[in-house]
This record gives sequence, structure tokens and C-alpha cells, in this order.
Amino acid sequence: MVKRIINAEDISTAEALRIIEDKVVNSGIGANDEVVNNTLDYLRRFLKVDLEKAKDLISELMKRFGLAKLTAIQIINIMPQTADELRILLGSEKREFSDQDIESILDLLRGGSKQS
Repeated sequence: MVKRIINAEDISTAEALRIIEDKVVNSGIGANDEVVNNTLDYLRRFLKVDLEKAKDLISELMKRFGLAKLTAIQIINIMPQTADELRILLGSEKREFSDQDIESILDLLRGGSKQS
């Protein structure tokens, strides 16, 4: 069966998890599908923040630091712990970030990370 992509949007890991869980729980479709179950397992394992916190952090990164949505999403999905890790993710942005910006972003992330 051929499927068409109707809409494409960049989303966080938390949003992907919510969407897939909703589809499986609400419709039962894919509940016994190995690919669906492996995807859910992966998303749950690597989830860094819950959905609401992810949305808030993405919005804050875009507003305060002028980041592109995709960059903000990747930062939230990975939740870098060091300046070097963060700088790699910021490499696609069209501007340089000061050490103060880097520390401010890391501070924001530290306040938003999922407690283990």
C-alpha cells in the first residue's frame, strides 16, 4: 500500500512519543507491531523531558536566543551537558554564540531536564 505524506513538521521526541502512544492506545492499530513497539521503546528510553517542558524549552530557546525551531528541538532531544556538546548543535545556526549565551542555554536546560 502506497502512502502519501500529507504534512511534515519538526517535532521533539516527547511529541513523537505522545502521537504514537495516542494512535496505538486510541485505535489499537500497531499495538502488536514490532516496529511500533521498538519505536515506542526507543522514544521512552531516550526521552529527556516531558512534552509540556519540551514545548516550553523549545519556545524559550527560540525566543531568548533566536534559534531556529529545528535547532531548538535537537537541543531538547539531546539535552547537552557541556558547552562543547551544545556548540556542535548550534553549528547550523547562522551566528556565533558568546560563552555567556552558551552558559545561559545550559543553565536553562539544567533547570528543565528530566529527574532520574
